[in-house]
Amino acid sequence: MAKIVIASCAQYPALSESNKAYANALCEQGADVEVLPWNRSPQEGFCNSDLVVLRQTWDYQNDPGGFAAWASRLQTLGARIENAPELAIWNNDKRTIRELSNAGVEIPETWPIEDETPCEAATAMDAEKLVLKPAFGGSGVGVILCGRDTFEEGLLEAKKKAPGRPFIAQRFLPEIADGEWKLTCIDGEIAVGYHAVPAPGEFRINSRFNPTTDVKTPPLEAEAAVEKILSWIGVPLLYCRIDGVMRGDSFICTELELTDPELHLHLVPDAAEKLAAATLKRVAG
Repeated sequence: MAKIVIASCAQYPALSESNKAYANALCEQGADVEVLPWNRSPQEGFCNSDLVVLRQTWDYQNDPGGFAAWASRLQTLGARIENAPELAIWNNDKRTIRELSNAGVEIPETWPIEDETPCEAATAMDAEKLVLKPAFGGSGVGVILCGRDTFEEGLLEAKKKAPGRPFIAQRFLPEIADGEWKLTCIDGEIAVGYHAVPAPGEFRINSRFNPTTDVKTPPLEAEAAVEKILSWIGVPLLYCRIDGVMRGDSFICTELELTDPELHLHLVPDAAEKLAAATLKRVAG
């Protein structure tokens, strides 16, 4: 019997509905499943498993260095981890989204905010509206919409909500009002698409801002862009989620989630079963 450890976290130790669906599917397929918070459990619990799956390490942004050290240490001790720690550590820094241009995929204009010249981002992008977000973040904490003329005030507010973190600025995409496409990929292939529409008057689509999320077939252009990204990554990922908006016939990638994205598996039981089967195939392989 394969022993699978699902890594959660001290802030969110109990599995979400999506991850419960995944855990149940693993059990139904014959696995022994244990849930351990990454930052509140002895390393032996992770090492004495066939595979550690990073499904709910949702408080890493409070200690990104500690998370990186933990994952790297487990790997050094021989633990098998999915997705690979080096990819997770790289992807946890949202500044890396700019590298997606190498995949031939459009992204929002993005500018890292340097403490010495914080207004340089607003000047360089020359945009009427900017989105400020922590480079290490989650749950929409510290994500602020501001105008070019209110950049400094917006950045001050954002830093109060997410103190001590580096920030990026992105050109605001008005297309977000029409909804964001979220493509869940399993074992290197697109498995299911979701369409999330923000609540009235809101631009953030994290679950705590109450978007409407439906299972829908994504546009072909979105699928083509996601396939480009997967090819560029070059590693057969156990899972990931790639988000973006449509501008006409073009897909603009807004988020690349390789570590522990919400996959909405409770909405699509077949997807939970597919991820469980892919997980056990990794163990057998």
